[in-house]
Amino acid sequence: MTEFEQATLETLVSFKAKDQAEIKQLLTNKKLKKEACALVKKWNDKRKQLGLIPWE
Repeated sequence: MTEFEQATLETLVSFKAKDQAEIKQLLTNKKLKKEACALVKKWNDKRKQLGLIPWE
């Protein structure tokens, strides 16, 4: 996972988690990790189309 994917995951967790225990659980959730990676890929594809440098 890249730093930007990790930051995206942490942002997703902050929206979904209700307490400290849930934060730990969500940070290791494979489905949520896939979602974060997919979002970054989507954003990077769009940035490339616009002629911008993709996030790493």
